Amino acid sequence: MNILITGASGSVGTGAAEALAGQHQLRLADAKPIKTSLPFYLSDARMTGSLDQAAEGVDVIIHTPAYHGIHMGKHSEQEFYDLNVTGTFNMFQTAVRNKVRRVVWLSSMSFFGSDFYAYTKKLGEQLCTFYHEQHGIEVIMLRPSDFTPFRDQLHYGERLLHGGVDRRDVIQAVVAAVHAPVSFGAYHIVRHDPFTENDVEAYAASPIDAWEKAYPGAKAVIQKHRFQLPKQIQATDLTAERTELGYTPRHHFGTFLAELELANKQNE
Repeated sequence: MNILITGASGSVGTGAAEALAGQHQLRLADAKPIKTSLPFYLSDARMTGSLDQAAEGVDVIIHTPAYHGIHMGKHSEQEFYDLNVTGTFNMFQTAVRNKVRRVVWLSSMSFFGSDFYAYTKKLGEQLCTFYHEQHGIEVIMLRPSDFTPFRDQLHYGERLLHGGVDRRDVIQAVVAAVHAPVSFGAYHIVRHDPFTENDVEAYAASPIDAWEKAYPGAKAVIQKHRFQLPKQIQATDLTAERTELGYTPRHHFGTFLAELELANKQNE
């Protein structure tokens, strides 16, 4: 397939390009120049028609440009709207003009929030629905949890106790969305912890023991590094993500413990 990745300099864009290279014919687009051996188009999604040339003959667009929650306070609501909403609208207009078959659109679990970033994701998903229903474009919306860069390995581990998801799993979901047999859907790209409803109900009584039960060895690491525990946990149902999208998250606090142990042995 011919695939266009927009926002190619970003975390998802670079990861998707690496994962899909060799499998498909890729071309990249971004608002700023990047070093790449792949065909590249200097295109700002906020500008009408900017992606038209890049999308000629394309089967799939992976659309990633957006401001995120970490950019709140650093960019105005107008800037959020221009990139997250207008940029998405312009991309879909380009997709219609170029008869693009499928769009993989990066939403967020923040969709369920109430700040302006969440609002732009709600509007973006409405655009996805419109262009699927009115123009027949296949659209796969991915709602990842927080996968923004972490300071170090311990920061990464603590984030996995809260809302974090491993970037490698997000990239896996993007690749799956390119090939998924479904034509439309919104999928939660989160990690999977083996918590039951009973664990959720009992969590408040002894949070650290719940993590120890799920991942043996967790208690000692949490106490040693003084990790802050979440106030609550949830039993996650990823049936649709697994059966429809083909997404199976591989990273969680247990894999972090194994990676931390390996790193400690290498440093001895």
